[in-house]
Amino acid sequence: MYVQACVWIVAQVLYLNVISGFSHGKHSDVKTILVFGGNGMLGASTVERLIQENHTLVLVNRGNWYWDTGKSVRPHVRHLQCDRMQSLQRCAGLQHFIWSLDSPPMFDAVIDFSAYHAFEISEALNMMNGKIKRYIYISSDSVYEVCNKSHSGFTREDDAVRPEAKVDRERYSANDDYGNRKLECEEVLRSQADSGGIPYVALRLPDVVGTRDNTYRWWIYQLWVRLARYLDTPLSVPRRHWNQPMSLVYAADVAQTIIDVISWGEKVDNQVFNLAMDETPTLVNFLHHLMDALDMEKMKIEEDDREDAFHLYPSVRLGPVDTNKAKKLLNWQPTSWKDVVDLTVKFYEDAIKRPDFERARNDVVRIVQQHLTKDPMAVIRGIRTVYNFNIGISHDEL
Repeated sequence: MYVQACVWIVAQVLYLNVISGFSHGKHSDVKTILVFGGNGMLGASTVERLIQENHTLVLVNRGNWYWDTGKSVRPHVRHLQCDRMQSLQRCAGLQHFIWSLDSPPMFDAVIDFSAYHAFEISEALNMMNGKIKRYIYISSDSVYEVCNKSHSGFTREDDAVRPEAKVDRERYSANDDYGNRKLECEEVLRSQADSGGIPYVALRLPDVVGTRDNTYRWWIYQLWVRLARYLDTPLSVPRRHWNQPMSLVYAADVAQTIIDVISWGEKVDNQVFNLAMDETPTLVNFLHHLMDALDMEKMKIEEDDREDAFHLYPSVRLGPVDTNKAKKLLNWQPTSWKDVVDLTVKFYEDAIKRPDFERARNDVVRIVQQHLTKDPMAVIRGIRTVYNFNIGISHDEL
């Protein structure tokens, strides 16, 4: 009983120290930040940088620690487990934490990686009313898929205008539910800001690439190239995407920009920005660049004219986005495409053998087995030969 009492006292002291840090600030440069998500590719990249800068961080997510975030992120933040799809009102830990804070505002910023429905934004704003200075929302270039773009150039931020006719709005929304929901989230933020609410910044991202991607898209393509001679599905690109340039964005670049936005404050408030690399490769270019980075001879890429042809990039139809606004106001200077390819390819080549990435490795291998071959064991044999590595997936898992 004595030991339990001591543990309880220590825990309360630590908790009060955290609260004190929120109430009074540990240092003039230290910021207090609430993060929704923070455990995926983009979120972890951002949070790890904030940890390095010694900011006080509270992460709200479902408690899934992907890749190595259980070590790189979890021990260094206050984690509150919560499923936003079940409503923040059911997240007792988050409510208790917010109610325990002193006079507002307590959070220098909220960074929202995980809101996919307007009600999630509304709930967060209502629950933290008066306790945050700025809301940074990670949006998507998919919002343009439900809007009327009136020109053929790169898509600009002001192209995000819904059709006037209700029937057209409903048709566009039905064709791209994800884009519709992300734009609805932005619309909630804009509406409340126009009414004198919390300042916000929305970052519209194309397909995000980089290390530790939970979608495994890059790694799947990389394995498709590396194991091509073991797979009975030839390397291919849908005909409709053969010559289509696409925007991509590097997770590490976005992470740094989020941190910059937190620091810059009012000059970027209530603004929306496209972020993307300068280069706009086609999917064919992408595959050729993978071959170059892997030091492989160029192999044939077939043109697949089926409507349901397998592809993972791009996820939008409208093509690249314009980043001139971000370059002007955010000093956006993205990493070069060549450097992104070299860094990312090396990461996934090394990841195949890393013990701490076993779960991710097994996941991506199963996806390749399910979609790119009729012989699952061919993938195992290919990895054994190409990487000199015996992957530990049992026959029951295949």
